[in-house]
Amino acid sequence: MTRALDTSVVLRLLTGEPAAQAALAKQELEREQHAAHVPALVVGESYFALRHHYRVPHELAVDSLTALLASDRIAVASTVRAALAAARDSQHPGVMDRLILAEANAEGCELLTFDKRLSALHGARLLG
Repeated sequence: MTRALDTSVVLRLLTGEPAAQAALAKQELEREQHAAHVPALVVGESYFALRHHYRVPHELAVDSLTALLASDRIAVASTVRAALAAARDSQHPGVMDRLILAEANAEGCELLTFDKRLSALHGARLLG
C-alpha cells in the first residue's frame, strides 16, 4: 500500500526536530517500497509552518520543500512542483494561492477570485 505523509512528518524531515521523530520519519521513508505521497495541502501547511512557526525566510522555505519533493522517495503532483517553482521568486501570489490555482486548473476549472494579484495568473479570473 502506498502511504501519504502528513504535515507533522514532512516538518520533521525538513527541520530534523525533534531528533527522535525526525530519525523515525526518515527511517520509515527509506524502508518503504513505494514513494510516499505528499498531498498539496500538506505542502501548503508545511510552508506556512516553516514561515510562521520556524521563522524560515520565504525563499529558503520554498527551496527546502522543493528539495524534499525532488527525492525519489516522495511522490507529489507535478502541479505542486510547478506552483512551488512559480512561487520561488515572488511571494505574491503566495504558495497557498498558487497551490489552489494549480489544483483548480488540474481539475479543468477556472478559479474565480477577488484577489487582483492571483487573477493576473493564467486560469484565474477576477470577479467584479
